[in-house]
Amino acid sequence: MNQRDKTYSISEIAYKWQKGTATQEEKAFYEQWYSSFNDEELDLRETGYTGFDELEKSLYSKISAGLEDEKIKPLKSKLFPIWFTSAAAILMVVFGYLAYQSGWFSMLIAPGKTKTEILPGTNMATLKLSNGKILQLSSSKLGLKIDSADLEYIDGSGIALDKTSAVTKEMEIRTPNGGTYQVELPDGTKVWLNASSSILLAANFSSNPERRLKLQGEAYFEVAKVNTSVHGVKQRKPFIITVNNKSIEVLGTHFNVRAYTNEASLKTTLLEGSVRVVDGNTTKKLVPGEQATALNGLINVNKVDVEEAIAWKNGNFQFTNMGIEPIMQDIARWYNVEVVYNGPVTKESFGGAFSRNKPLHDVLSSLEETGGVHFKIEGRRVIVMP
Repeated sequence: MNQRDKTYSISEIAYKWQKGTATQEEKAFYEQWYSSFNDEELDLRETGYTGFDELEKSLYSKISAGLEDEKIKPLKSKLFPIWFTSAAAILMVVFGYLAYQSGWFSMLIAPGKTKTEILPGTNMATLKLSNGKILQLSSSKLGLKIDSADLEYIDGSGIALDKTSAVTKEMEIRTPNGGTYQVELPDGTKVWLNASSSILLAANFSSNPERRLKLQGEAYFEVAKVNTSVHGVKQRKPFIITVNNKSIEVLGTHFNVRAYTNEASLKTTLLEGSVRVVDGNTTKKLVPGEQATALNGLINVNKVDVEEAIAWKNGNFQFTNMGIEPIMQDIARWYNVEVVYNGPVTKESFGGAFSRNKPLHDVLSSLEETGGVHFKIEGRRVIVMP
């Protein structure tokens, strides 16, 4: 009678092996039974398990199935130490594989590093039409072009949309936190939207006597010069930007407007040409190099570094003698993170220029070099500490 013809009880062999009384033949049979499990059936690369409890249940069911195939009734009190040892060994392999795949090993080796690098914002925006339809604009495209008869991307590629009469209706282009986008309007005006910003174009933008749009957030404008005829007199067609009860009448070309809802004032910075800022009954006209700050019906005009005002458009953060709170507001918008303060907020002023194309950790490290502030990143939350 060969070994296959003999009948063995796996539980009895396990018990005898523990006691040191198992024969070499019994040990060989047990090892053959144990090695017969097809561990390739457990595909860890695509497993749907979310925790080790489920894995343990699966492994136990496989071993139990093996016991059933051998037509034995396991004696749990005697077999448990062997089952536990076998399952533990397999679970250690599973744990090692999952740890490697998820990056746990690298975290154990270098615990000071953050789990996930928070990357800077990118091209991202939505287009909302007057019928309420919202289209996610392509992040691989530089921007959106709106002309008198069509909608397309700036590179000339089309947009999958029923565009019938689309440009004759009201439309809104909006960027989220961590998004920026360029828009070319029907009159040729170019607009760069910063993070968490939007422009709302009035219906028939080009054919109206005045070119009007509403702004929320921050945008840089290069307004096209368009002439019109009024009672036979040739004159510049007005371009008007409204922000709540404030307005900016464009008389020239290049300027930046900052009007976030969580910031009290509206700031208009002129680089080229001329603009007139109106807040209630107060009006101020700017010349290049000036910035108007409108708040509660008052408008203050100051000479400023215009490069600082448009640093965001050029891919940078740039600050001069600025408190940490407004700096962190800009960082929160661009990296789409939450900022909280732990302890008293530093009164120190900060200055410098940092690339907006770097990971968040690099920007915060540069600010920490001053010694006046420290940061801790937890997920998508940035904790600011003295």
